[in-house]
Amino acid sequence: MNAQARAARAARAEARLQAAHELLRDLDLIARWSVYGEVTVVGSVAIELVVDPDIDLEIRSEEPRVADGFAVMSVLAELPQVRRITYLDARDRHEQGQYWKLEYETPDDTWTVDMWVFGPDAPGGGPFAEALRHHLTPDTRDTILAIKEEAVTRGERARGYWLYQAVLDGGASTYDEYRDWLGNRNIYERTNWLPIISP
Repeated sequence: MNAQARAARAARAEARLQAAHELLRDLDLIARWSVYGEVTVVGSVAIELVVDPDIDLEIRSEEPRVADGFAVMSVLAELPQVRRITYLDARDRHEQGQYWKLEYETPDDTWTVDMWVFGPDAPGGGPFAEALRHHLTPDTRDTILAIKEEAVTRGERARGYWLYQAVLDGGASTYDEYRDWLGNRNIYERTNWLPIISP
């Protein structure tokens, strides 16, 4: 049963991953943003551990301009599947960027696309995703998927950065253990944590 459960979780994650890439192609988001900077897919899609219908992009620009984001979003806003677009100017906050959120409705889900536009010196999630891709094992991947799915059944969300750290450094193997490890941490705090790679 355990092997069957693992296979089922992996299959669901793979289906979500393919749906995410299909959405990126349909919206042509990489090309649209590439006009204004270097685009990197980060988050669960980059790490290939997709449970929630969510895509994260980072755009690294030499001169980020709010008008550039509005130019990208104005075209997408005409699509009937796009239900909502929001913008947050967080350049003077710890995120140090401009944030765009797009909600896109499909027959099965409403996907969110989180897009951060950063200047050349702001921290980003690209190195984190790259390190995790090389560090995760089949066992830790399955543990993370299981915890994420358990969070969904409870109507909650297991936050990526903290979840990966809880599993890899804290040894969490269930959702309750993840919550215990998380404790009173501020889940919105930016972290520079990277997995420890053994020599």
